[in-house]
Amino acid sequence: MFTLIQISDCHFARDPKATYRGENADRNLGRLRMGVEAMAADGLVLSGDISEDGSIESYERAADQVRDWAPLCAWLPGNHDNKTAMAEALSEPDFLRGPVLDWGGWRLVLLDSAFGDRGDGTVDDDRLKPLDAVRAETSERPALAFIHHQPVPVGAPWIDKYGMAHSDLLWERLAGTRVKAVGFGHVHQAFIGERDGVVCLSAPSTVANSQAATTVFTPDPTGPKARWYRLYEDGRWQTGLISAGMS
Repeated sequence: MFTLIQISDCHFARDPKATYRGENADRNLGRLRMGVEAMAADGLVLSGDISEDGSIESYERAADQVRDWAPLCAWLPGNHDNKTAMAEALSEPDFLRGPVLDWGGWRLVLLDSAFGDRGDGTVDDDRLKPLDAVRAETSERPALAFIHHQPVPVGAPWIDKYGMAHSDLLWERLAGTRVKAVGFGHVHQAFIGERDGVVCLSAPSTVANSQAATTVFTPDPTGPKARWYRLYEDGRWQTGLISAGMS
């Protein structure tokens, strides 16, 4: 069994005292440490919007917090991220860029949907090329895909208007593969859905979340969260959420 943690939408700023939607990003990420450590994670994926302002300082502080949360760490960008600064601070060997990883008998594919500084995202043939490694797979090895923007609507108009352009291209590439689920961030709420037999599920934000399926951002009083996965080599998997103070 391989235990994987997905952390998303940390929104760190250059100033560690800055707030995001009334919350301090550094403090709220730290509130998840106990729950993550209790999972004894083997791997960690940062699925975008790690920074709010794209500053190198924000990435360095985020990296300092999470680098010992799992022996394997990887990342992909979100729409708030500066890819150059992110790559500099989250560099190998501590943080892997992928885009294809073989962890725990599973193949993980990290996809980039960030489109400049726009709130919405996009995919195209070039961005989806990492999925070719899954399509070419001849073994029975299962796979997960991670991307920042939601590949399906989550029923919350305030964030669904910043979705993923050309998402049908993603679903065309996923057809016939052994991808069990697509994990994403961006939506600042818990969501689980399904399309074409593939589970679609979000990692809520580590700093501030909304109640689900609302027209406008409506603060969720249950606080910061991350998502966990238990991956078994025979293709079985489980998932759930980590909340602040869990042990």
